[in-house]
Amino acid sequence: MALSRGQVTRRELFKWGIFTSAGTLANINGLSPFASSAYAQGIPTGVPRSPTFGARPFTQKMPRLRLEEPHPLEPRYRGYELDLHFPEELDEPPARRLSYHTDFTMSDGKDCRNPEFSHGPMEGRPPGEYFAHQRWQEYLPKKAFVMSLGQLDGGVSFHPEFPDQDRDSVWTFNSGQNRKSVLPPPLMKLRYGEPVIFRHYNLLPEDAEENSIFGSLSQATHNHNGHNASASDGASNAHFYPGQFYDYHWSTTLARADMINTDATDPRASGPDGYGGLVQVKGDYRELQGSLWMHDHRFFFTAENVYKGHLGALNYYSGPDRGNERLWDGVNLQLPSGSELDWGNIDFDVNLMISDAALNPDGQYFFDIFDTVGFLGDLLLVNFAYKPFFEVLPRKYRFRLLNACMSRFIRLGLLDSRNRWVPMQVISTDGNLLVNPVTVNQLDPMGTAERFDVIVDFSAFPIGAKLRMLNVAEHQDGAKPKEYLPRLEAINQETDDPAVGTFLEFRVVREVESVDNPGKIHRASDPDYSRVPAQLTDPIPIVEPVRVRHLEFKGTDQQDELMTGECFPDCADRNIEGFGWSVRVNGESNHFLNANRVSLLVPEPGVTEHWIIENSSGGWDHPVHLHFEEGITIDRGGARMSALERGARKDVWRTGAGGQVRIQVTFGEYGGAYVTHCHNTVHEDWAMLARYDLLTDPKDPNQSYQHVSVIPTPDPSKYGVSYRDPEILPEGNPFSKQFSGNPQAEDDDDDDDDDDSRSGRRSRRRG
Repeated sequence: MALSRGQVTRRELFKWGIFTSAGTLANINGLSPFASSAYAQGIPTGVPRSPTFGARPFTQKMPRLRLEEPHPLEPRYRGYELDLHFPEELDEPPARRLSYHTDFTMSDGKDCRNPEFSHGPMEGRPPGEYFAHQRWQEYLPKKAFVMSLGQLDGGVSFHPEFPDQDRDSVWTFNSGQNRKSVLPPPLMKLRYGEPVIFRHYNLLPEDAEENSIFGSLSQATHNHNGHNASASDGASNAHFYPGQFYDYHWSTTLARADMINTDATDPRASGPDGYGGLVQVKGDYRELQGSLWMHDHRFFFTAENVYKGHLGALNYYSGPDRGNERLWDGVNLQLPSGSELDWGNIDFDVNLMISDAALNPDGQYFFDIFDTVGFLGDLLLVNFAYKPFFEVLPRKYRFRLLNACMSRFIRLGLLDSRNRWVPMQVISTDGNLLVNPVTVNQLDPMGTAERFDVIVDFSAFPIGAKLRMLNVAEHQDGAKPKEYLPRLEAINQETDDPAVGTFLEFRVVREVESVDNPGKIHRASDPDYSRVPAQLTDPIPIVEPVRVRHLEFKGTDQQDELMTGECFPDCADRNIEGFGWSVRVNGESNHFLNANRVSLLVPEPGVTEHWIIENSSGGWDHPVHLHFEEGITIDRGGARMSALERGARKDVWRTGAGGQVRIQVTFGEYGGAYVTHCHNTVHEDWAMLARYDLLTDPKDPNQSYQHVSVIPTPDPSKYGVSYRDPEILPEGNPFSKQFSGNPQAEDDDDDDDDDDSRSGRRSRRRG
């Protein structure tokens, strides 16, 4: 408790012997009610088994994610600035290109103050052009989602037999400016050609002690993995505080908009217009996205905040992936969805957010803030419900599977009533359509944040049939899966890992009520208009890269590194002073997360690079995530690749224990600071994260002039935001002679202020 509230530092805990040299909690009797079980009972949570209060599996109906509706925006000029006004009844300040923090800084700020804390600004987005919305009028938002993260209001549990969660055990979203959060998490539908504002209000309590021992009051929302400008990526150190809001500009920009199909004439690069037609957009249709999600990305607290409930699903719709299975126009793939709406039907297109949970003896949600290896819950939840059932008609369904655990890997398959595998057609990995559907009995292992979209055909099963989803990934701790069990062993739970086994039941029924058109009944006798084409999209070829980078995700090499990690942003409220994880670029020094340090610089848009992502710590598996851009999977350094990996476009790659993966990535459209990191969020929070900066082209009038050079780093507080000048690591700078990925770099001297270095000119030429 003292650590969570900043009353004691981790350095002091090391000195007292409470942390081991590996950074894990020492097993000292009397330290806490959990210490005695940390290594003794074979239960991978490291805490006592969660009580289930007599709840029987598959006795509660699975909740669908809570659909959030957007509000229309009206553009109005204010001098030279184009603002976007909400409907009057919402009483919302207009959305602006520049943060309200700018006005707060330039004037007395009386109209822009945080209503909860009058000495700070009401918008947490940093001031000035650095964090202004890029390409604002080109991708002008047309609608807005307004949501608040707050405390529970009672009556919320993971199963009817479980106790209600206390108000600060779970923090999740509600609509509008609403202090009381609700479950299940939200679902937002977006479409290409309709940019939106996501206005996130932080309505958490100001008192840091009101957090049930875990979770930060400052928050940041990452659209994983939207192709958005850095100010709206949610991982540029721009977290914000209670009473503030942050306007994120989710531009729905299609990647390669500045390189391919720049006249927007290809109908496949498009979004639905709402009237049966298409809105065509610039960019490469092969890079359309479908199943995304959002989650917290507050540096050093991501695991705690996401686990606590700061997450939601984002379904992106396009011309080929319309969400209307009856509409045929030569572009729409007619994937299972429904047809009550012009686009975005979800009657037969279902989000399954799979997470793990741990409960303390009182049944309250629990997170072990001492764990540095990987936190595991022992209860699998689906859409935050414990072992639910879901009713389906005997027809095709699309399921959008997300591993929303903090550290747990899962590997899934579907069983019939005789425990035989039921085939699934995989159509998408990490929200990106595969070129051709792949039929499997078991999915590949899913690291944290990985997604698969699968089609299941229930038409072969009679009314009354029951099918169950099975997890075969066994963990002994949070470092990596111990093994993937044979089907019968997993069914019989011949393991000490309670999360192995069946966790979701599908019941084939005669009729279900429509979600898209409430009151309408869909019946088993209705025709199924959906199909799964043999080809879903076209491949993206592997090309010769401009440069190759080598990123190693690893532990520290010596004990003193563990004790001397830098800490920016300032984490005085947790006093994190030592880190057990690091990233090494191009064979140079190990580095922990420092938001003010540029580990990789991409000097211009449109370039293609190859990245070798290597796991140099063989005792762990690291699911490595790249923000902003997806990459094409090339190879695994000689190791075998599955049919779901070859040529697949992804944003999370499992390295394997001691393994590596090579990807191809092309950068474009926006500039600013982004990150790459391990998505075992415990590893991420213990500093396994690196910043990379993308510079825009000063000759392109469409791109941001402010981001032709490396921008300073925001340093937020509840009083406002200041800026720091960043450091560029030599190994991340492609114009430095120390950059081993570019043998043609100039052989200049070691003067850091060399005026002939393009990167040196840019790093000083801000503004």
